[in-house]
Amino acid sequence: MAWQMDATMVEMCSCKALCPCWLGSETTPDEGWCAGALVIDIGKGAVDGVDVSGCRAALVVRWPGNFFAGNGTGRVYVDNRTTDAQRSALEAVVSGQKGGMFGAVVAPAVTQWLPAKSAAIELTQGETWSLSVGEVGKATLTPYKDFSGRLATVSGTAAQEAFQSKSMELASAKGSQWNDADMPAWEGDSGTRHTVSWTG
Repeated sequence: MAWQMDATMVEMCSCKALCPCWLGSETTPDEGWCAGALVIDIGKGAVDGVDVSGCRAALVVRWPGNFFAGNGTGRVYVDNRTTDAQRSALEAVVSGQKGGMFGAVVAPAVTQWLPAKSAAIELTQGETWSLSVGEVGKATLTPYKDFSGRLATVSGTAAQEAFQSKSMELASAKGSQWNDADMPAWEGDSGTRHTVSWTG
C-alpha cells in the first residue's frame, strides 16, 4: 500500500445547493461552468512511509462545463505547517500522481496543473463549518437540517461513487469565495461534507 488516508473532506463550489455535477455527467452546472474546492483534513494517514496524520490539503479546480467532462485547471494547496516531506507526499497524492481515487477521478478531469502552493489551511466543525485557505479561499458552511434537527444527507450519486463517499452532508456555503490570482474568482452556495477512507 503506497498511501492511505482516513479524512474529512469539505467541498464547496460555484453552484447553488446542490451542485448538479454530483448527479452525473448529463447535468449542467448552474453557471454553465463549475469551480470547486476540496479541503481535506486527514485524521490518520501515511504516504510511502511518511506520516501525514493531522495534515491538511486543499484542491481547487475550475472546469468549462460539468466536472465529468474534464478539461479543468487546478492547483493543490498544502498547509504551511507540514514538513517538506509531508508537503511533497500530499502534493503527489492530491494531484493524482500516486493513483487511488485522485489518480482515477481528479487527474483525468484536470488538463492544466498550476504550481502547488503552501498556505495556512484552517477548518473548524461545529454548528457551522468554517474553512480558509490562506487569503485565497474562505467559506462558512451552514448544514441543512430537517425539522427534527437531523443533518440532511444524500447517498448514491455518481460523483459520490467516484469520490468513494458513501454519504454526504449538505450545507449552504452562501458567501464562499475563491480568489486565486491565476484563475477567475468565484463565489458559490453549494457545500458538502464527507467522511472518507482512501488508499492508493
